[in-house]
Amino acid sequence: MIRMNMVHRDTLSCEPIVRRMPNGELLLVAQCGGVTEPAPENRVYVFRSGDEGETWSGPVLIRPDDGKAVYLTEVSVIGEKVIVYLTLHNGYFVNWTCDRVVSEDNGCTWRSIGPIPGYETYTFPRGMIRLADGRLMMAMQRYPVDERENARLLNNGLRVYQDAMAPHVNNEVIVSSDEGETWQRLGGVKIPMAMEEGRLWIWSEPTIIELKDGRIAMYLRWGGTGKLWYAESCNGGRTFTEARPTDIPNPSNKPKLLRMEDGRIVLIHTPNPVQGFAGRNPLAIWLSSDELDSFDEKHIVSDSPGAFCYPDGFAEGSHIRFAIEYNRHDILYIDADLGKEADGE
Repeated sequence: MIRMNMVHRDTLSCEPIVRRMPNGELLLVAQCGGVTEPAPENRVYVFRSGDEGETWSGPVLIRPDDGKAVYLTEVSVIGEKVIVYLTLHNGYFVNWTCDRVVSEDNGCTWRSIGPIPGYETYTFPRGMIRLADGRLMMAMQRYPVDERENARLLNNGLRVYQDAMAPHVNNEVIVSSDEGETWQRLGGVKIPMAMEEGRLWIWSEPTIIELKDGRIAMYLRWGGTGKLWYAESCNGGRTFTEARPTDIPNPSNKPKLLRMEDGRIVLIHTPNPVQGFAGRNPLAIWLSSDELDSFDEKHIVSDSPGAFCYPDGFAEGSHIRFAIEYNRHDILYIDADLGKEADGE
């Protein structure tokens, strides 16, 4: 059974992320505003629901407007804290700095606590998970753009995704043994970005999961290849294998891995090799009962004409609760009940 509700429509809506707050309500965070992404008008808003996603509050800015463009890539709930990881930039992902804002009153008020040390610039935090030993782990999408290169881009009115001289994107993991108070950088996998005219900037958007044997599995978006890529660590994230292509079609769109309470792994994605927005359909949930060796159950959430982009949410019982942007304007909340009773079995 699948339930879908409209949250918000804007001139632009990007990368909505939904989480369960400590008080049991739902919190959805998304970038809205402007007509393109990125753009100087982009801002990040929060939406709240007290009735399991049937209705949502209006948008509320998550930080005071100071003229900076704002983006988000992760929302973490740790105990009573809700942490949103923000990207601040000039509208073209230049002068890109990172910040974290935290709420300790279920998303009503927010305060800055600064970036994760060592990740002050040109990094997208992605998808925190809790490991079997209780530690937290998060993937980090980091670009080696130094101060000199940032100044060159800024002073010449350039755009990072068209003009930056960055040889690769590093997809690494960090771990915390103290509930996110401090983090340790471990290993990762690099995806090369050739530095010549006409190159394709890689928005890799890693998503990770811990397998039952302790391996850390990572799926990666690699634009232009028509498929997802895979890397793994057999030593707790200290080192990773080189990325290799899978047979999972991908139109250069963010994937999301989740672990269900019954042990199955969920992949939310758009299995289509056609690149760009035209290929971001259908929206699907695939389930693996053998730790990603195969996907034995596949559900189409929607194949309505249009582009489904950037799914993100959480697993809860037999439910997969996630948000997605549709046609770059609509934010949708989706509750997919994957239990056998819901399927009529």
